[in-house]
Amino acid sequence: MSGLKVNFNKSMLVGVKISDSWLQAAATALCCKVGKVPFLYLGIPIGGDPRRLS
Repeated sequence: MSGLKVNFNKSMLVGVKISDSWLQAAATALCCKVGKVPFLYLGIPIGGDPRRLS
């Protein structure tokens, strides 16, 4: 094993086609945040409308 660990305090759980209650329960069990699309990853918007620039 490499010894690397996931930092769940910095992690975000984003659901696709699942209920909000299930997503919230999973995020609570993992001790992480619930995210929404679009979001920023390394300063780049992910999952947004590419025709709309802001």
